[in-house]
Amino acid sequence: MSLHGPVHHLDSDNRAAVQHLFGRLTPALRHAPLGDGEWARLAATASPDFACAWATHDDVLIAYAQVTRLPAEAIWVAELVVDPEHIGRLVDLGAPLLARALKGSGEHTHYWVSDPTPAHLEVVARLGLHQHRILHQMKRPLPLELPDELRGLATRPFVVGQDEPALLDLNRRAFASHPDQGRMTRAQLDQRMAQPWFDPAGCLMCEIDGRLAGFCWTKLFIEYDPPLGEIHIIAVAPEHAGHGLGPRLVAAGLEHLTAEGAGEGVLFVEGDNLGALAMYERLGFIVTRTDRAFATSPHG
Repeated sequence: MSLHGPVHHLDSDNRAAVQHLFGRLTPALRHAPLGDGEWARLAATASPDFACAWATHDDVLIAYAQVTRLPAEAIWVAELVVDPEHIGRLVDLGAPLLARALKGSGEHTHYWVSDPTPAHLEVVARLGLHQHRILHQMKRPLPLELPDELRGLATRPFVVGQDEPALLDLNRRAFASHPDQGRMTRAQLDQRMAQPWFDPAGCLMCEIDGRLAGFCWTKLFIEYDPPLGEIHIIAVAPEHAGHGLGPRLVAAGLEHLTAEGAGEGVLFVEGDNLGALAMYERLGFIVTRTDRAFATSPHG
């Protein structure tokens, strides 16, 4: 076995090898192992916001670790994938690879793990990381049969160049206690809007008495068969909380995703948000995996 990296750039052959590894993992995971593919653009351009390390056996890539950061973000994200045939060597492969990749990241880095095993926890212990967040993935089939009380919510599409200040203000107030979401800046919002998946029609804005009361921002992943629809952000203004607007916004988002061809809906919810968990369960969502973030610094 040979270890490589850290580097801030991958040549085309190594990017293809990483993609091949992802191809072996994605069908079982039902999600892209390393996010939405932004890593490939960063890896191809020698970005300072990207670093990676990998292991090979007989010249075949068997494990890969990376750290990435969007330019406007303070937090780096570390991730690790291991070939299924070598998963028994997770600790011996993962700990040194992540240690190498982390040399290329900043002070605040989160290592995300889906349904961590004792081996993952051993990697975390060897790296001296601490648990920072718990995030549940929840799914349900579409379409959703809506009860009458959830139907007919009036929404409109997000208008680029007009709605950014109102969305950011509501997002800040709705997620005032959230460790990450409540601090979204205009630069971060612009970055999300620049992603290939962004569709203004998929960000449903709900106004009451002429002011933004809530929004449901959706994402559609057409690479899946059938397409996978995500409730990316659901936000309700504090003055409208507790009046049933949240479930109606989620229902409106799921109806939009169904109309776009999604056969399954997915969302992520903080593990300690018991109210939201109960709401999504009432809408037919079930927990399908639990992601945990382990941080490099005590303050995340």
